[in-house]
Amino acid sequence: EDAMAGSNMLTTTGIAMVVIGILAALAPLASGLVFDVLFGALLVAAGIVELFDAVQSARWQRGVLVALGGIVTLALGVLHVMRPMVGLVVLTVVFIAYLVFAGAFRMVLAFELPPGVPGKFWTFLSGAVALLLAFLAVGQMPATSLWLIGTYIGATMFTGGIARISLGRGAREAADQMGS
Repeated sequence: EDAMAGSNMLTTTGIAMVVIGILAALAPLASGLVFDVLFGALLVAAGIVELFDAVQSARWQRGVLVALGGIVTLALGVLHVMRPMVGLVVLTVVFIAYLVFAGAFRMVLAFELPPGVPGKFWTFLSGAVALLLAFLAVGQMPATSLWLIGTYIGATMFTGGIARISLGRGAREAADQMGS
């Protein structure tokens, strides 16, 4: 029962991720801007928390340092919210570095999985897609900002969803074999 519920949850969340991934990939600029604004909102919230923490500090030296960090965090958050295209360019540069590391990590992880594990191929493919996007992105800077983050979100959601569906099927098959 628990194994079936778990496999159904993996399959359901996988299908949802595939649909979201397709939508994000079809509108990469829009999904990138939405991501950037949400990121900015989180930075604004974090900056406010840091400023509140600075006011509550028992030592003024610590309070000043925390307040400076809070001001920088708040300013970056406001930049991302108020000027999402500028924020998207900044995020793109950082994101290219992330793609290289995440892609390499996923590909290595795929080789570390035992042979025959469902989703192994899709884990590898997810890493390869990340590295391919990083390579393409560097060659097209600064226009890359118009498509990179949204395309990556879409591709990652799609391949991650397929991996979840595969893992759900594998768990269901294992549960069926254990039950018989």
